Amino acid sequence: MTSPDDPNWRWEFRCEDFVYARLAEDQTAAEQLPPGPDRDAELNRIDSLYLIAADHNIWIDSRGQSAGRCITCTISGSGVPCQTMRGLARLYLTHPDYQPAWNENIDAPNADSATYKEYKQRTTIYQRRAAELLPWYDRFDLERDRDGEYWQCRTCPARGESYRPLLPGGYDYPYAIGDARRQHPVCPALETKEPST
Repeated sequence: MTSPDDPNWRWEFRCEDFVYARLAEDQTAAEQLPPGPDRDAELNRIDSLYLIAADHNIWIDSRGQSAGRCITCTISGSGVPCQTMRGLARLYLTHPDYQPAWNENIDAPNADSATYKEYKQRTTIYQRRAAELLPWYDRFDLERDRDGEYWQCRTCPARGESYRPLLPGGYDYPYAIGDARRQHPVCPALETKEPST
């Protein structure tokens, strides 16, 4: 637990203040540009960054208590502020007030964290999920019954057992998808199917 004696105390708020101070400087500079498309584009860019930042402020209630997280994100091992706010701070990497520790999981030369690996993939979650799930959905359907979710082969009557997570909404990745690959790796109906001419 940090205290006011610790130079890093309340660093999460200093990171937010840093981002907002840089955006205010950028906006002031943009407003000095002559009217025209360049000025409009820069002001729109700054507005977009403000919109992102506004959703990732640390939540403070009416008693002044901090929830230790932004209102949008859940608490994670990366601490506060969320990765989004730290990423916004990184836009100003060369500013003298920027603290490298805010993004050490990305900036460290020997970084091997999950965050670093994900960031380096340069792909969206949709792209990664589509590459995995589209071939699966070519072969299977994900069905539900009163006992939960199960896989159903699209070619033969084979199906998996129904599975329900312990908590409602307690999983993001359906159990049946991995289960289908293990239990029905090859469909016999496809192996014996006569080739069409």
